[in-house]
Amino acid sequence: MGQSILVFISHSSDDKESLIEPIFKDLEDCFINVWLDRRRIVPGENLRKSIFRDGLDKADVVLIFFTRNSLKSSWVDREIKHVLRDENKKGNDFDLKKIISIFDSQETYHQINERYPELTDNLLHLMPEDYSKVQLGQLISAIWSKYLSLQGGDIETQRQLLSKDKELFQRDKDIQALHAQINELQSQNSSKSQVDEFREFVKSGKIAGFINGRNKVLTYGSIDPETIPHIAEARAFGLIETHDKNINRVIVTEKGREFFKWYILNESDL
Repeated sequence: MGQSILVFISHSSDDKESLIEPIFKDLEDCFINVWLDRRRIVPGENLRKSIFRDGLDKADVVLIFFTRNSLKSSWVDREIKHVLRDENKKGNDFDLKKIISIFDSQETYHQINERYPELTDNLLHLMPEDYSKVQLGQLISAIWSKYLSLQGGDIETQRQLLSKDKELFQRDKDIQALHAQINELQSQNSSKSQVDEFREFVKSGKIAGFINGRNKVLTYGSIDPETIPHIAEARAFGLIETHDKNINRVIVTEKGREFFKWYILNESDL
């Protein structure tokens, strides 16, 4: 499965609840995939490696939120220096292609202009805690403009990329929601047998296309996921998994084989 546009938010932890979390939700509602430390880093992971390697380096666009709090944050300062070094390595001394600077006030803007003049330009993106829908719309427009300009191509190509990214993002969100439903179902019904679980799968209707393609699924050792409907849902249910030697193909799990064995024996009663 692909990934939609990935946006990294550099911010002070003191702004997380009042400013960053609301913006995170608003951006994701607009099909923008946001890398936020609280949601992406799991216990036990190396904090620095996760933020710099998995967050900053892989992001398509980096939003740097400058506020009264971030001006005092040494961690935000490290993130800024890291992304600036990366941009300078690419020869982007004056055109910082993946960075968008956001300011909570004009006063903050002037302070940053003295400290990091390369991060300020004629476009003053203001996002105070009580930001308006207009300000949010301007930020979203800036993100997509930045991203699409990096992809190159004509207007029609950019529209197609935008459409595809929205589709991928929605599929990712749907699968995440499905995982949540499964986890909730399992926690509420931990004593249910595998047969009960299989009945729930069929009853949900979410893998009907996968079931209809069972002959192909069971006949071939590995299959192209694009040729069978509801592959993403079947993966979420644990019935298939990515081939260990070819990430572009999937194979049936042992649980998947047990499911089809049960389904074929009980199809007339379902």
